[in-house]
Amino acid sequence: ESESEARAKTDELIPNKKWPCYFFKSDTTGEKDFEEFFTTQEELNLDKFNGVGVIRNPAVFNNELLDQFERGINKLSSNGNWNKQDIVDLFFLLLPDFAHKETGKYLDQKM
Repeated sequence: ESESEARAKTDELIPNKKWPCYFFKSDTTGEKDFEEFFTTQEELNLDKFNGVGVIRNPAVFNNELLDQFERGINKLSSNGNWNKQDIVDLFFLLLPDFAHKETGKYLDQKM
């Protein structure tokens, strides 16, 4: 029912390999309006777990884009100077459909 209830039950639940969860509406940066992690081209198994789908498909990636991303990260690191937008821009090069939503609020501020 509440975050404090979930925190209070950690000592009781975790030894039994259960994890307390508190679900709430999020307004932090990086959240998407709808969490959907699969496409029609992927093999989706909705029967393995109750309420959670599992995607099984071979890893498909573009080595050239991965190399470009890595070079960009290494360059930022070598320069010793970067900002959040520099990193987000590199992700957009690698993942054109990357949906980053900036709100100015961050998850670590809620922890």
